[in-house]
Amino acid sequence: MKRFVSMLLFMSVFFTMFAAVGHAAQIVPKLYLNGQPLTSDVNPQIVNESTIVPVRTISEGLGYPIEWDNATKTVTVYNGQAVIKLKLNDSVAKVNDQQVQMDTPASIVKGTTLVPLRFIGEQFGLDFEWKQAEKEVHIYEKPMEPEVPTSPEVPKESEETTGWITQVSFDGISSLKINYAGSVTTKEPLFLDNPKRIVFDLPNTVYSNELNNLFAKGQVESIVADNPFLQKFRYSLFSNSPSVARLVLEVSEDTGFIMSESVGEIRFDLLPANEVPQEPIEPPPVVVDPPVTEPVAPADDGIFDIVIDAGHGGKDPGAISVLKRTEKEFNLSIALKIQALLNKETNIMAHLTRSDDTFVELVDRVKFAEDLKADLFISVHANRVENFSVTGTETFYNRAASKPFADVIHKHLLAATGLKNRGVKEGPYKVIRETTMPAILLEAGFLSNKTDAKLLYDEKVQDRIASEIVAGIKEYLKLK
Repeated sequence: MKRFVSMLLFMSVFFTMFAAVGHAAQIVPKLYLNGQPLTSDVNPQIVNESTIVPVRTISEGLGYPIEWDNATKTVTVYNGQAVIKLKLNDSVAKVNDQQVQMDTPASIVKGTTLVPLRFIGEQFGLDFEWKQAEKEVHIYEKPMEPEVPTSPEVPKESEETTGWITQVSFDGISSLKINYAGSVTTKEPLFLDNPKRIVFDLPNTVYSNELNNLFAKGQVESIVADNPFLQKFRYSLFSNSPSVARLVLEVSEDTGFIMSESVGEIRFDLLPANEVPQEPIEPPPVVVDPPVTEPVAPADDGIFDIVIDAGHGGKDPGAISVLKRTEKEFNLSIALKIQALLNKETNIMAHLTRSDDTFVELVDRVKFAEDLKADLFISVHANRVENFSVTGTETFYNRAASKPFADVIHKHLLAATGLKNRGVKEGPYKVIRETTMPAILLEAGFLSNKTDAKLLYDEKVQDRIASEIVAGIKEYLKLK
């Protein structure tokens, strides 16, 4: 806290003056952060000659994560450098497990936790200004000296360490992210009960020095209040030799997740377990299935080669609809219709990973597109979940370069189906993860939903879907 010493004398005078004015005139001051008003259900107040302010309002204004533990009546704030714990009706706070005396205890007014402004200033590194005429408290973040970026230290005892985690963050809704430097991978998750937990281990991985400084009793733990998916998450260095970082999510009984990866980031999107998309399964190889014909890519003659991948096929029926029809049937019908339309174009050639009811390995679908050096890849699917009320159309991509293509096609697919917009999402599917051209996977609707299923097997709707996908391809390629 050395950088705050120069402010202490000013702040002492300021708070004494402010408290006196408050008692004399019952002022209800307004609160500003970096020039912007901070709104809260509870205004700053004066208690025992100390100004107390809503800690959540200021923390969230600064972008600091904050949690409330109703069991222990404790507020926890992470300011990027320290873990700050404030217990209701206690004037002693804990900063990185060190006790710090406050002017007055933390209190709750109308469900909002209020703490001394002086304490907030010292711990968050803020400057203050009292504007007498306007009766306003202005809070400013102090400019920080730029630091020369350095790579986190890798423990000497773990020479095989390949990556280090720089940040773990939860958006408060459904997305938790791990940001890292170097190379980081995850093992298959471990599922535990009582309470329900999902455990992710990241081998050959440690934490940056900044995160290590946040550890209390060997870990960082965050309690999440009022969230339907996540109650708590924590992370620690599970093993030092070899180094293994561990992330534990305590989730509700019906919580599932989709994990996606990009350079420097691993993301977990939480959602109801019965809405987790079913990844096309890669069954074991069967020798009776014919091998995939590997077309020879034509010379550079201005023709765009588009791979249309009809999901599933042969012994793999995919999802079974409420109408007792198979997903593989729908996928192939759409793929054939798209091929017929594309091949009418003078500068587009469509290639199918399967043109009949045969089984094709996922790895062979990827190889087909790669050997062709295709310009675009579209995998056609329909979804199914156990909740029969779930409906809608969604489009998945895996690599950032594929998202613009996904956005365009999703817009057209929505126009064709008229179903609920479930959005463009990142997905871990093999055929869009391991191809190198812009690649997307379409989930046109839910075969587990009677309305969706009847729509998707309608011949006219299928014609419309094929037509809109072709229009989207041409729009993306900027073809008339």
